[in-house]
Amino acid sequence: MKGGTTGQDLFAVVDDFMVQNQIDWGRCVGVCTDGGRSMAGCYQGLQARIRSKAPNAIWTHCIIHREALAAGNLSEELHNILKIVTKVIHFIKTRPMKARFFAKLCEDMGAEHSCLLFYSSSRWLSLGNSPLSVYELRNEIYSYLHDDEHCFADKFIDADFLIQIAFLSDLFEKLNTLNKSLQGNNTNILQLSDKVSGFKKKVILWKGSVSKGDYKCFPSLDKFLQDNEMALKEELRTVFVLYLSQLHFYLQKYFPEDEVEPIKWVRDPFNAEIPQHFNNEEAEQLIDISSDSTLKVQFQSLSLLEFWCQTQDEYPVISKIALRVLIPFATSYLCEAGFSAVAVIKSKYRAKIHLGQKCVLLSQK
Repeated sequence: MKGGTTGQDLFAVVDDFMVQNQIDWGRCVGVCTDGGRSMAGCYQGLQARIRSKAPNAIWTHCIIHREALAAGNLSEELHNILKIVTKVIHFIKTRPMKARFFAKLCEDMGAEHSCLLFYSSSRWLSLGNSPLSVYELRNEIYSYLHDDEHCFADKFIDADFLIQIAFLSDLFEKLNTLNKSLQGNNTNILQLSDKVSGFKKKVILWKGSVSKGDYKCFPSLDKFLQDNEMALKEELRTVFVLYLSQLHFYLQKYFPEDEVEPIKWVRDPFNAEIPQHFNNEEAEQLIDISSDSTLKVQFQSLSLLEFWCQTQDEYPVISKIALRVLIPFATSYLCEAGFSAVAVIKSKYRAKIHLGQKCVLLSQK
């Protein structure tokens, strides 16, 4: 984008690409974006303008983006902890000489690694990686900040502060695991919604465990308490329980149960009830499929997409509806992966002169 990034500007770029490559807008079955107004606006956003060209296209709010939004709603207490962590990382990492001295200190103290990781709100996985790197190097950070007479030095010998970092490290690591499971090729909204649904149930389990004083589901927190022979203060337990409640609330908000309820029949057409919005022809074909024992055997060995592709000839109406559910992208993962690949290609390590030299060596061989 060389100019603005309004819905009109975004659509102009996409539309120009479609026209230049002679791609029919009528073949567009879905568009997946983040939740920004210029992207998701139903009147002037990219979504609305694409639907004016492809009225049957389905808009999907990227599931990975929704998960990141739900995880980012920290309570005030935990948000302040994260702010301190971020400031400490920037104090060390943004000054090359300080970063080198810190790395040397970590090496001298026998730390497993010597590098802190930046936190960036636009990088989904950094929310978990940054607190974890700080927690693992807490002793080295204290020594460094103490020698530098930094105002945050005493924070790293404060048990309450370290307990909260340990909790954030464990929880964000679990969120990162979920985030990574939502990435990849050949995914669909049903498959990814199941993973989020399972995570929501885990949050309820973790909340109940913390309320009872059982912290085994958070290994770093549990180990810190055991190593220091401490009991978690009631006010900190309340903070953790409150955040887990908020996390579950926002997961429910961004992933409502009724989102996939009308399309559950696609996952298992043999045991699903007929949706009320089906007409007679669609209902009859779904009944025929559910009564076909041969297809039921094939269903066990094929992916959902392969199964519904195989039924197109015999049951074209219901198969078309199912494929319109499975084909649209549920995340913007492929787009993000494409940007990452371009960023690597355009780095100094892939300069044109280096590629040319390699080509010469290959030709000589």
